[in-house]
Amino acid sequence: MINNHTAANVTPPCLSLHDLHTYFFTTERLVKAVQDVNLSIPSGKTVAMVGESGCGKSMTALSILRLVPQPGRIVSGKINFNNEDLLQLPIEEMRRVRGNRIAMIFQDPMTALNHVFTVGNQIAEVLQHHKGLSAKLAQQQTIELLHLVGIPNPRQRYHDYPHQLSGGMRQRVMIASALSCDPDLLIADEPTTALDVTIQAQIMALLNEQQQQRRMSTLLISHDLGVVAQNADIVAIMYDGLIVEQAPVNTIFSAAQHPYTRELLNCIPTIGQRKKRLNIRPQSESFWDNCPGDFAPHDSKIPPLQTAANDHFVRHWNA
Repeated sequence: MINNHTAANVTPPCLSLHDLHTYFFTTERLVKAVQDVNLSIPSGKTVAMVGESGCGKSMTALSILRLVPQPGRIVSGKINFNNEDLLQLPIEEMRRVRGNRIAMIFQDPMTALNHVFTVGNQIAEVLQHHKGLSAKLAQQQTIELLHLVGIPNPRQRYHDYPHQLSGGMRQRVMIASALSCDPDLLIADEPTTALDVTIQAQIMALLNEQQQQRRMSTLLISHDLGVVAQNADIVAIMYDGLIVEQAPVNTIFSAAQHPYTRELLNCIPTIGQRKKRLNIRPQSESFWDNCPGDFAPHDSKIPPLQTAANDHFVRHWNA
């Protein structure tokens, strides 16, 4: 097991995951969605979780918030948030954490936002619930938040419904809602997936600006290595519910060691060069089946996550 993977980190991490396992108990089989995840998010820094769809990124985020849908459940582990194990909190206390001390931006604002309420009412409700503000003060602060995230005519937009806004504006509403209670940790799950490149850059610039101003920690979940390269401090590569490699962002892009990480990096488009597609296996196989011996399972046991260098961890057998 590895703890607090950050270099020269004199303050405790904002969030630490210790041996986290989240499984789905279906009638057909046991699905190990999250396995043996150990991860620390330093205060004020951005940690990116990268991998293909279904690798366990979003399920890790939902585990942090204790929102794993049935038939899934957190089997074991610890989720330490500001020196408090979230898994030990009574459900009422956990509800006070969600949307308040830990906020989440979902990848599809059209699904996350309620279509029968105005966007202003939805943000104001968060402020009234968590901060105890009056309706008038909640409306005032909501308009200020809409202005903060770059929505024009915020007083007018307060009364708009989600379907009346563009995709970029809906995502800004989600950010305003997430920032409304000044969280210690922001989980951003594919926050720019449905947006064009120009709007993507604007949204990520907005998130970075707010992170710096608020000294907020961020867990960025993404499959876009370009977004990760420009915005992350630390990168965790996930495959099959496991972190297979973790390192500072520059190390991942310049000195990746795990074969899966290298496969992902080889798929990054480059002007003037034809990049190969990710070597996806048939459903009956997995990436492990073609891994070199040091990285492949032995006797049905997955290799452990071991130290490769300072702040660099790789899942393999040889230390």
